[in-house]
Amino acid sequence: MHPRCRLRVPVGYPASIQSDTCAGEGILLDLSPTGCKMRSDVALNAGAYLALQIAVTQERTPLAVEVSVVRWCKDGHFGVEFLRYSQGDRERVTNLLEALPPTETPARPDCATMTLSAFGS
Repeated sequence: MHPRCRLRVPVGYPASIQSDTCAGEGILLDLSPTGCKMRSDVALNAGAYLALQIAVTQERTPLAVEVSVVRWCKDGHFGVEFLRYSQGDRERVTNLLEALPPTETPARPDCATMTLSAFGS
């Protein structure tokens, strides 16, 4: 498992979870444009595909992630990668995250943009 390239923002949004084998409720603990960490009593395994409806406090309409995949599971927590949003919802997530403070997690060196500078003598 590789560390993520994007910072995640701590949140506490409730979400409805739907998979091929089960349905239930969970809480998003953090969020990025490409995924989230969740807590739920729903029994999921890595590799399971989900549809999510995320209830954002400041939004009237839930954010819909049509297709996502569980990347890891441990002790009722799981990491989810978003694969396909409903139309317009990716932009909604991006705008939402710009308004929230990010965590202070350092980025991976291979994810950072390299900058070169020249020094004159």
